[in-house]
Amino acid sequence: MRSTITYFEEPGKCNSRETYDLARARAEELGIKSIVIASIRGLSVPEVLNAFSGSDIRILFATCDACNGCPRFLPKMIDMLEQEGHKLIHANEHAYPYPPEAEMSYRRFCEGMKVAVHLAIAVVEDGHIPEGEEIIAIAGTGWKDFVTGGGSDTAVVIEATSADRWWSYPATMNLHKTEGRKIKEIICMPR
Repeated sequence: MRSTITYFEEPGKCNSRETYDLARARAEELGIKSIVIASIRGLSVPEVLNAFSGSDIRILFATCDACNGCPRFLPKMIDMLEQEGHKLIHANEHAYPYPPEAEMSYRRFCEGMKVAVHLAIAVVEDGHIPEGEEIIAIAGTGWKDFVTGGGSDTAVVIEATSADRWWSYPATMNLHKTEGRKIKEIICMPR
C-alpha cells in the first residue's frame, strides 16, 4: 500500500478545505465510514458538508461544553448538520485520561495530533463508534491565542480505542509491535 502525506507550510484555517478533500479521498479509498471533526463553534460545518456532499460517510462534529471561555456551538450549525444526517457530540478534554507527557508528545507533531488522539478515545468512551473501527479524525491548530488558527489542518487514519486500551501496552512485545499501533496513517498536518 502506498499513500502520500501532505505537509502544510503554515498551520491554521487556510488548510481546511484541502484537509477535508484529502480526508474524503482517503476515506473512500479505504472504505472508512466515519469521520470525527473537532469544531468548537461549528463554523466549519458549511465547508465540511460541501466537501462531503454526496458521500455516505457519517460525520461526527465534536465540540466541548464551552469551558474556559470557549463559545458554544452555534444552534444554526447544529440544525444544518442534523438536516444532513450528521451528529454533534461532546468530547470534553478532561473527561478521559490523557497523561500530560503524552499530550505534550503528540503536540510535538502538531496541535491537531493531540486532538485527533483525544477524539479517537472520546468516540469509543461515549459509545458513538465501536472500539477497533478505523476512522479519520480531523482537527486543527486551534483559534485560542493563535490568530490564523481555527479550521482544520490535521487528518489521520486512527483506530477508535477506549482510554484503557490506548494508554496500556499489550501483554507481550510481539503484541505491542503488531497491535499497539493505533495511529495508522497521517493524511495531512502542518510542517
